[in-house]
Amino acid sequence: MNSQGASVLSLAEDIFEQAKAIINYYQANNLAIPTFSLQSSDPPTTPEYQSLQNALRTSIEDTQRLVEGPRKFLRSFAAQVYDLASFRIALDFELFTIIPAEGEISLKELADRAGLDLDRVSRVVRMLITFRFFEEKTPGFISHSSSSIVLLKDEELRCTVHYTLDELLKAAADSNISLKSTPFEADNQNCPFKTRHGLGIFEWYNANPYNASRFARAMAGATRSKLFYGLIFKVLSYVAQWIVTSTNYVGGGSGHISMTLAKLFPHLKFVVQDQDEMLIEGQKLISDEVRDRVFFQRHTFFDQQPFKDAAAFLIRQCTHNWCDRDVVTIFKSMVPGLESSKPGTPFLINDIIMPEPGIWTRLAEREVRQIDIVMLVGFRAKQRTRAEFLALLTEADPRYEIRNVYETGPLGLLEVYLRQ
Repeated sequence: MNSQGASVLSLAEDIFEQAKAIINYYQANNLAIPTFSLQSSDPPTTPEYQSLQNALRTSIEDTQRLVEGPRKFLRSFAAQVYDLASFRIALDFELFTIIPAEGEISLKELADRAGLDLDRVSRVVRMLITFRFFEEKTPGFISHSSSSIVLLKDEELRCTVHYTLDELLKAAADSNISLKSTPFEADNQNCPFKTRHGLGIFEWYNANPYNASRFARAMAGATRSKLFYGLIFKVLSYVAQWIVTSTNYVGGGSGHISMTLAKLFPHLKFVVQDQDEMLIEGQKLISDEVRDRVFFQRHTFFDQQPFKDAAAFLIRQCTHNWCDRDVVTIFKSMVPGLESSKPGTPFLINDIIMPEPGIWTRLAEREVRQIDIVMLVGFRAKQRTRAEFLALLTEADPRYEIRNVYETGPLGLLEVYLRQ
């Protein structure tokens, strides 16, 4: 057997052993083994399971690449734009919500309710069926699959996918135009999003309240998807155990993280700071259970921090939206709040901490580098390494120091203090 054949065989053996390890994990934790049934639950989000999952996915991907060869891979890779077009049509015409959770709907009725002709709906749906979105068990009748029903039941996740294929996919298509026009600028006024939409991303959302509302729900959905949900609460719950009074959440979006932590830790109070559009969404989401412990305050983190006597200041997934000079301004604005609080008050920066190349597994590194390109497309900003964070903190105020770094894959935490 030639070397390529041996490599495929060894990878296939790896796949077999890794699949067994995943089954063993499910059995050891008394979990139902996943199937394509509509009742199948989401996979675990623990680091142990994610490590097993990444190992299996890597072997499957390598095997597929060797078997296919580069030419077929490149063709299918480039053709994903048409797959995404089908998905975008299904979202825009609400096919995921028109198809009932149980039972079937005829293609004719689906087309009528979507406001499209039968031919186009049939072509889009049958394209998506090849990816296990929807099923056609009875000819001419469509039902949900285990993949598509998630988008029916989870509005936030649906918003995450929809805004990505709406706002950002359009902007990504103009990335080359943006970079050619301003190759050495790096801010949200010189980015693919503005090239495509005519406004920077924040101004555009201010001018488009429907999209701003969807974006706020999408951020909640993105947080709960994949690794984010399990890891962020592991990190923040750890931190919350030694925060004893109130936490100021800067750039807090709709406040969904504060609301969840408030439920987990009844002794904590949160002040969520952001712009009006995000706070309006927060007012819709808040429950009576935490209403007296989660408060909203209109504030931009480019202005001096007005909140005093906080037990901690938290800024989560914000720095990656801004260029270096803007991040320095954000860090400078936090100084008055830290100076007005007790010595030893932490400034917590919850964001991806980029690894050096090759330190993480290939798939884990790919996930964060995909997000880094999202920042390039949407903001002409970036994800940063620990060294890059430290340089910006020092430029903002030499008294800043990083005491601890919690690197947890796609979402980490910098524990920063202002030396008194």
